[in-house]
Amino acid sequence: MTNEKQELLERELLSILMLKPEIGIDLLQIKPKYLQNKMNSHILSSLLAVYEKFGVVDYANIIAYDNSISLNILMEVISDEYVPIIDVRKQFMACQISILNNYKKIVISNLSKKFNENKINCDDYLKKMEKINEVNIRFDTNEITEDELLENISTENIGIELKAYPKLNNMLKLVQGDFLMIGAPTSTGKSGLLLNLMNELMNNYQCIYFNMEMSKSTIYKRIIAIKSAVPVNYIEKPQTDYQAELVNKAVREISESKLVIEHKATYLQEIKSVLKIMKNDGKHTILFLDHIGLIKISGYKSPYEQMTEVAKQLRQICLDYDCTIIAACQLNRASYNANELNLSMLKDSGELENSSSKVILLYRDKDCSKDSLEPTMILDIVKNRDGQLGKINYKYYKTQQIFEEVKNYE
Repeated sequence: MTNEKQELLERELLSILMLKPEIGIDLLQIKPKYLQNKMNSHILSSLLAVYEKFGVVDYANIIAYDNSISLNILMEVISDEYVPIIDVRKQFMACQISILNNYKKIVISNLSKKFNENKINCDDYLKKMEKINEVNIRFDTNEITEDELLENISTENIGIELKAYPKLNNMLKLVQGDFLMIGAPTSTGKSGLLLNLMNELMNNYQCIYFNMEMSKSTIYKRIIAIKSAVPVNYIEKPQTDYQAELVNKAVREISESKLVIEHKATYLQEIKSVLKIMKNDGKHTILFLDHIGLIKISGYKSPYEQMTEVAKQLRQICLDYDCTIIAACQLNRASYNANELNLSMLKDSGELENSSSKVILLYRDKDCSKDSLEPTMILDIVKNRDGQLGKINYKYYKTQQIFEEVKNYE
């Protein structure tokens, strides 16, 4: 049983489609199942089938397609009085949004009832809730203006500058909304690189770091070590007054930056929730994910399926929340003995390569000893939607966790 308001919305939708098909058909995103009145749902199904077959919509073919629909029913449902005189497009879009929202409320209510009655388990409930949450009406866009064109071809206002890393800054050309993936073999320093990038950016941007494998103590010591240049082992007990002064100064600066570090979120839905709650509208937000292989999604069984969906949804998060993502990713086993690393070695899913706008592979220089505390590292930019590809040499001072660009890299 539909209420009066819902019935009017459905009649408005069908009337615009029937009487203004040149507007309604192109803008239609509603499916027949979204309509609560079963007859209205039949009419929409028939209307769409007729349009697909004949390229027009008319009463005779709709009635012929579905014998449950009579001319009297059509005349009752479809009327000029339901078609707005002005702004038909905007009203049609608003109508669709209301119909979809009402449909989603019913679906969510039914899901919650099934869950409470133990008819579906938690994983199925979360997976179905996530799917219904992803169903939305795309808004009609306005015509492009000269100002909009000029604003969006310039990266001056949206470029993310890495002042401490001039070579990387010039080649990578990181911009707001990018999804940057940093792939590395096990124990190569990918967490250290993420923390160095965050240290560089946290004064100018809101940085939210999702820590999924280090203890609080470990990650806090590393952040302070990078900021202060005091060795990690001396953060808790500085060896000199000068070191103590540097550590205290670093602690103050990190606190003032309003850095957010989340230690418990491992499910993608939890990451979204943290972002919704913590996002600062006054600053562009950069998410650091350490690392992407530990992110889970309910309902996906194999690692490949799970990672594929994670990659797709992270790309969408960049768009939906107007944020930048910098994520670490472990490389697969083929990378361990390879002479040269490549994009296909991103672990578990080729979708990581597709969804990322930029990909950096991080590895130790082959001439460098494995036991070195100051190894030379290679940052190999292997995918870059807006900038250059190429390799950059870095020194990784492991005792302080600092990555430093080698000036004479040529």
